[in-house]
Amino acid sequence: MSVDEDARWLEWVTQQFESIAGEDKEIDLDEFKTALKVKESFFAERFFALFDSDGSGSISLDELLKALNLLIHGSETDKLHFLFQVYDVDGSGSIDPDELRTVLKSCLRESAISLPEEKLDDLTLVLFESADRDGSGSITFEELKAELENFPEVMENLTISAANWLKPPEPEHKSHTPRYLTPAYWHNNSRKLLFLGCYICLNTLLFTFAALKNKPSGPWVMVARGCGQCLNFNCTFVMVLMLRRCLTWLRATWVVRILPLDQNVLLHQLVGYTIFGFTLGHTVAHIINFVVLSQRGDYRLWEYVLTTRPGIGWVCGTASLTGVLLQLLVSLMTVCSSTFVRRSGHFEVFYWTHLSYIGVWGLLVVHCANFWKWFVVPGLVFLLEKLVGIAVARMGGLYIVEVNLLPSKVTHLVIKRPQFFHFKPGDYVFINIPVIAKYEWHPFTISSPPEQQDTLWLHIRSMGQWTNRLYEYFRQAGPQSVSGHSLAKSLTRRRRQRIRQGELFHSAGCNGTVASNKDAAIELTSYRPSSPPSPPAE
Repeated sequence: MSVDEDARWLEWVTQQFESIAGEDKEIDLDEFKTALKVKESFFAERFFALFDSDGSGSISLDELLKALNLLIHGSETDKLHFLFQVYDVDGSGSIDPDELRTVLKSCLRESAISLPEEKLDDLTLVLFESADRDGSGSITFEELKAELENFPEVMENLTISAANWLKPPEPEHKSHTPRYLTPAYWHNNSRKLLFLGCYICLNTLLFTFAALKNKPSGPWVMVARGCGQCLNFNCTFVMVLMLRRCLTWLRATWVVRILPLDQNVLLHQLVGYTIFGFTLGHTVAHIINFVVLSQRGDYRLWEYVLTTRPGIGWVCGTASLTGVLLQLLVSLMTVCSSTFVRRSGHFEVFYWTHLSYIGVWGLLVVHCANFWKWFVVPGLVFLLEKLVGIAVARMGGLYIVEVNLLPSKVTHLVIKRPQFFHFKPGDYVFINIPVIAKYEWHPFTISSPPEQQDTLWLHIRSMGQWTNRLYEYFRQAGPQSVSGHSLAKSLTRRRRQRIRQGELFHSAGCNGTVASNKDAAIELTSYRPSSPPSPPAE
């Protein structure tokens, strides 16, 4: 905080204190939380205990301002000493592993970060061993200061964290301008908005020309034909948006500066809903026209809709029957593609109903005399992509060489990189893990650099059914963690184990990680060397 902000903050604290304190001009813990608008947490209680210098169970305004002035104007050493006292829960003058674990758990809870208990244990021991330089089993103030002096930026952030934590909440400034009308939104989404504008204009032109061409047949036929022409385009374009290999190639060209290629899935969904709308309009317009025709006495309504007697269509008069089937399939695909289906544990419903696109294309060829002209070239490219994908998938199975479960339920997969696999930063891959779901393929961005030759990294956050099952599968298969209540006792045992592992792997010439893949199970053994390897000889 700046000098002016410091002064305003202390003035605000004084006003809050005076408005809450009683006749004795002191406040207890609950009143302290109310005065500074802090959350009920471990840190609130620790700060109060340190501010209460005389141990009376309440603090005066003088005690509070003296402590806050220390946090603002004190030296780096003074601030760090205060932070050390926060961590030293029992006041022994040193921090043991269990105290460090309590502090880390509170920090994670304050930051709304979820971390499994076993990972919290591992994090605690790693940090503790790094700071406990003399191996005494406790961290002194001098050791903590020496450790943080190696990282000045970390030390600066830690020493001011207490003061920032006690800052008053920022007032909310709500903008009355909708987000979609702000200049920032238009600038950040210029390519998508340009594409959507061209897409809307093209559909409008197709609808208008087809409708005007059929003007002599009446208004409802005009609407049906206009929707039908737009369906010819959209039922082909929705496939173009999923030509993943072609889109990957286009991302390396100048086209990426014009078209929103990275948003192809979102645009695919948009076109899918557009198809449903045009299909509904096409069907309703034809049914109303059939009602008008049935009143003339040629055929009854059900004959127009469910039979081939009127002879409508270019293949044996089957336009009405194929139209009914198409309406049912498109409606089913639209409903089963909705977010509430895909994210509610029924991904298989989405997957299998989406495969009916093959039947939709076949029925469209029979239903409409001109659809094949729109479909033939993109359809051949789509077929070629599928064949190439099948061939590549069968060239050789990949296997996971390492798995790390990270905070916030993130699964870090380390996958053996294929020999001739090339990619650029920002590319993604589709993965299938049969033990999780045999037929499901999911895209994830590659998080490792292209220069890393041996492995690929994927960081997968648990957001849905498949990703949650992946995380739980490896969590249940993982080794048992060290109990959080016995960290101090396990520290010596852990160090001895690592020394033995270091000697074993050093003699074997390994690089620190051993992994094996046996059938569907993945067995992992990883260790952290007790000392860095010796540099190579010149």
